[in-house]
Amino acid sequence: MVVGVPYAIDGLDLPDTSPTLPEIVLDVLGDRDIPVLGDAEFGHVGAKLPMPVGIRVALDAQQRSLSPLEPAVRPITVTGPGG
Repeated sequence: MVVGVPYAIDGLDLPDTSPTLPEIVLDVLGDRDIPVLGDAEFGHVGAKLPMPVGIRVALDAQQRSLSPLEPAVRPITVTGPGG
């Protein structure tokens, strides 16, 4: 699971008023034993890198690395006249 840097989420920075983001993530995951990479700079923060959805990736939470295992964009096949 990859969790981005929280941006403008009210209450996360107030002590003793709500759970922290790591506590929320762990609560949602329950007993699942999966790697979690947090504070990843994608989307609307940092370098504004896109995060492909729906492709297989290799995640190493210890090394803080995420590597795509397949292309995020596939060529379009055109059929019909001239294609």
